[in-house]
Parts: sequence; structure tokens; C-alpha cells
Amino acid sequence: METEKMRHEIVTSNPDVDVRFYLSKDEGSYVSPHWHNSLEIVYVIKGKVVLNLPRGVKVTASDGEFFMANPREIHSVLAEKNEALVLQIPQRFYDKYVPSMHLRRFFVDMHPGDEVERTKLERLKKIFTDMYVIYDVRPEGYLLRFNSLLYELLFTLIHSYSEKLLQRDFERDDKYFNRLKDIMDFIDENHAYGISTAVIAEKFGYNPDYMARFFKKYMNCTVTDYIYLVRIGYVHRALVNTNDSVADIFERHGCTNHHLAMKYFRNQYGCTPREHRKKEQSKYKT
Repeated sequence: METEKMRHEIVTSNPDVDVRFYLSKDEGSYVSPHWHNSLEIVYVIKGKVVLNLPRGVKVTASDGEFFMANPREIHSVLAEKNEALVLQIPQRFYDKYVPSMHLRRFFVDMHPGDEVERTKLERLKKIFTDMYVIYDVRPEGYLLRFNSLLYELLFTLIHSYSEKLLQRDFERDDKYFNRLKDIMDFIDENHAYGISTAVIAEKFGYNPDYMARFFKKYMNCTVTDYIYLVRIGYVHRALVNTNDSVADIFERHGCTNHHLAMKYFRNQYGCTPREHRKKEQSKYKT
């Protein structure tokens, strides 16, 4: 995942369309809490993916199922081996057509009890798979068909798979988001130092206990968890892109508690840093 900061995923559109759309093949991974200014829809072809959302909400998608992450919604992803179609629709794209789109929250019930709803869901899946087929084959005029399917998908999502927030509810959620964003920025910028819940709470004028509860509620992890997830992300990049020793990399990125850092690294990558570096380097050997 390419990021300017660990918390904000930068979504780059495909060169020929105004959205990002691709087939993802994942051997199993964990993406730490992040957000983006795009509506993200993931259709799992095979495998299993778990989406963790604010307030402890967890969505599991298996073969033939969707999940959605709304714009500016902090989420993490835990994936087993899977293949999935990923569509990310930037806010600037849909704002041109639906000015009040920022007030909408999208969701999908993958197990509707009503026959009409099941039919609508199958239609939604077909639109999605048709988009992939036309974009993969690319016959003459493929952009006409792809964009018509994209517009149909958005229209369907707006009228069947979304609800419109009241302005006051949107402003409340936006306030919480901005608080978290500031905390996440601070952690990213200061991950190499000895930061803690108490240090962060003092920086932003919060009671430490309140901040710990608030962070856990909306991030689905503790402040310490998140600090180490950020550090481990930087460690991973340094392992892959430099020949520096593991000890030097740990020290440079604030992993002074070696035992704890190793625990988080193993939890995320399933091996030690040295084993992970060896595995990554082997991919480039001929």
C-alpha cells in the first residue's frame, strides 16, 4: 500500500477511467487502520476478507460477497488468501453528479431475507463482474460500456444500498474523524520517539483514560497497538528497501522494546524480520 502517511491511503485512478479498478490476488495480509477519500467496494471472488470498522463493527466477506468502506471511514483489513475485485470511487468523481453524496453512508446486506432484495443483490454482483470483463477484454469502445456500468452501479448503490445522514449526524462523525486524524498524524510523525497514551493525551488536552477509550472505540485497537502497527509498517519498508541490520531499523523507528516489537511483527507477518526479508528478497532472484 503506497501512503504519504500511514493513516491515509492515496488512491490513484486507472489512467483511462476516473476510478481505480483492479483484480487483487492476495496470499494473506493485514492492512492497519487507514482511510481514504474514496468509496471502496471489494467483491471477494474466492477466499475470506474481514473488514474492521469504527465502534467495533466487523464485516466478513467470503466467496461471492461484498464489503464497502465509506469515504473518510477509518478501517483495517485482515485477509486470508483471496482473489477480489476492488473498486475505489474518488469523492471528486461522484460529487460532480450527486452534490449531497458526502451525507450518504453505504452498506450492503449480503444475506437478505426478501426475494426482491436477493434479486437486486444478484444484479449488483452482475454489474460488478460485467465491469471487470469489459475492462479486461477491452473491445473497441470499451470505455463507453465500462462507464455506463459504473454509472448504473452508483445509481443502484444510492437508491438501494445507502442512507442519508442528517447534517448534525454528519458533523458529529466528522468531528470524531478529525480528532482521530490529528492523533494518527501525530503518531506517524513521532513514531520514532517514546510516545505513549499519556504523551498523546497531554499533546491534545485529553484525559488519558478518556482518550484511550475513545481511540479503542473508533479504531478497534489500543493506542499502543496502533503506535506499534505504524512502527512495524516503517520497519517492513526498511527491511525490503535497505540492507540495514534489524537492530538498527528497530532503533530508528522507535522499537526500543525489542520483545514487544517482535511480537507485533510476528502477528502481522507470521515470521521474524530476518525471515521476512529473506522471503521478500527471494521474490527478485532469477
